[in-house]
Amino acid sequence: MTRIIACALILALAVSGCSTPQTHHRDTFCSSGTTLLDAHFDGGQLGSCNISDDGDFELILFPEDEPPINKSPWYAYRVSGRPGDRVTIQMQFHNGYARYWPKISLDGENWLELPPEQVIKGADDRMELTLQLQQARVWVAGGEILGREHYSRWLNLLENHEDVSTRLIGQSVQGRPIILAETADRPEFVLMIGRQHPPEVTGAIAMQTFIDTVLGDSELAQRFRQRFKLGIVPLLNPDGVAAGHWRHNVNGVDLNRDWGPFTQPESTAVIRWVQQQESDGRTLRLMLDFHSTFEDLFYTQPRVTDPPDFASLWLDASAQRLPDFPFKHAANPVSEQPNAKNYFYKSRGIPAVTYESGDETTREMLEESAAIFAEEMMKTLLTTSPDPTPPATQ
Repeated sequence: MTRIIACALILALAVSGCSTPQTHHRDTFCSSGTTLLDAHFDGGQLGSCNISDDGDFELILFPEDEPPINKSPWYAYRVSGRPGDRVTIQMQFHNGYARYWPKISLDGENWLELPPEQVIKGADDRMELTLQLQQARVWVAGGEILGREHYSRWLNLLENHEDVSTRLIGQSVQGRPIILAETADRPEFVLMIGRQHPPEVTGAIAMQTFIDTVLGDSELAQRFRQRFKLGIVPLLNPDGVAAGHWRHNVNGVDLNRDWGPFTQPESTAVIRWVQQQESDGRTLRLMLDFHSTFEDLFYTQPRVTDPPDFASLWLDASAQRLPDFPFKHAANPVSEQPNAKNYFYKSRGIPAVTYESGDETTREMLEESAAIFAEEMMKTLLTTSPDPTPPATQ
């Protein structure tokens, strides 16, 4: 088995950074008999691969940086072989656990959960998959693979909308584009960001439906865009997404801990855009940051915001329309943690919300709820009085 150990080559293949634990090497492919596993695609990650005496694949998945790091053990690989062959893959999660239930795809685009009879979860940090290949190539991952190509297609569709334009606002550490979609200039604006943390694909799915609803042709959406400009950055950590990271960008930084310090080009690109809007006389009224966690919930501030009590009014109205979707609202005191929610609230006094989607929430419910949350957000923000005076920034 060939091992790819030179960091420069790993970077060239866009599968990792140079900060991997020294006890492991990341492999980009691994073969056993007539079967090949590979991670040569955006989001691909198979960790370190060995072959057992029985010919089974043994993968050790490990984070891009040594602990402390959030335990979000991402995995994604293609399995190529002869249709009908039986393939066993054992995964061990180093400094993590089996958080994401395996999904399978025949085309890399459409995904289904792997049936329970094909999955054995042993200890918390181990999982065994048994596949019978339906065709010569299938994809296996902890969630849908939403890489740069996916976002390029979606942004192109958005740009076809008469109200939307896209532009480059910066580059990642490795030179990948940070693209922003924006609507027509208005005195007030709303910022929405996503994919700070690479594995959090349910948040990305919810964000896409949310945005599509706000950019829709309904009377409500058109009225909302007549008053508010939108700034949308759906892929803030393109390097981490491409490399299959658990959490960080390629500098080993959690981007959602860089709001205020602004040491990284990704977060700096966004704040420069925000500051330019404010310099042009516009007022930021709301920031939404889309993520995933173990359950569906919203992290907000206590009731004192401008506009007052926005989050409670918005989420209470949404709950009335979602009786079968038991999400939580955590209105926590503001901490010193430099995440996007805290930064925008502390610096501007506005509602700043972390929109968390459950890791295993059904995709149908993710989309249904996101559309309702978008509608109720627009209704609630439209009831507020316009504020043409930009606040002091920092």
